[in-house]
Amino acid sequence: MFDHCKPYKYNIYRIPCAVLSVLLGIIYMSAYAERASAVFPRIALLGDSMTWIGGDSCQNDTGWSHYLKNSGVAGYIDVYARSGATWTNTRSTCRNPIHYSEILHDDNVIFNQAIRLIENSDATRTVPDLIILFAGANDAWFADKRPGIFDSPATGQTENLTNRKPDQATSLEGSIRLVCDILHDRFPDSTLLFVTPLQMSKTDAETIFKVSDIIEKTASETGWITLRADKETGITHLQEMKLLKYTYDGVHTNPAGAKILGEFILGKILSLNTPHQTTDNL
Repeated sequence: MFDHCKPYKYNIYRIPCAVLSVLLGIIYMSAYAERASAVFPRIALLGDSMTWIGGDSCQNDTGWSHYLKNSGVAGYIDVYARSGATWTNTRSTCRNPIHYSEILHDDNVIFNQAIRLIENSDATRTVPDLIILFAGANDAWFADKRPGIFDSPATGQTENLTNRKPDQATSLEGSIRLVCDILHDRFPDSTLLFVTPLQMSKTDAETIFKVSDIIEKTASETGWITLRADKETGITHLQEMKLLKYTYDGVHTNPAGAKILGEFILGKILSLNTPHQTTDNL
């Protein structure tokens, strides 16, 4: 009797569904446009706990990555950092991109973070426009756990190291060169930006400076920029020894320290002359 009413009944639901679809489309396109207009559509973060404490989604305000995300400078931020990571490989370090650790370990090194980034990019067909590498605190703090950390690279370790294994590059300089070479080989159009470790209470400033000098020298020789967080942020060993002003434990930033560090890194990023303003990889 009332069959003739059914099409009308279904039309009642079609209208709100159509409106909802349009609204969702507008929201999606707005979000896409905002990400596409970012200075760097995609940024990858490699590093130790100083980056990792921001969270994989950069949601924690104790990490500088939180302020980077909120600035809108990046469309997407992919975090590969892990607590306990070092630049320096050991004789026992293996290519092990699936290893997970939050403490010092032979395989918890920036090299394996770089391999994870490469494998993820191959799988998702995404390419980072900017790769920020922020590590060195554990190299300074646990230098005794990294034999040969301050050695000069062996013969041949100043050449392209793309095909070397991590256990063949066991100095700090050699380990950094290895990462530079494999990243540049896979991402020739990406920008690499190095950040040196902050001063902290757990080790003296001179050791931090020594590690940071090697990072800066190696990055410069491979054509990349280094930000000297150890000297340019105002966060010092003596300050954190006397009073925890910018860290909550003498090492890791509190929200105040994270904000200072985030603004420092952000300011330098915005001053770069070669941002890749492409949206092909979104």
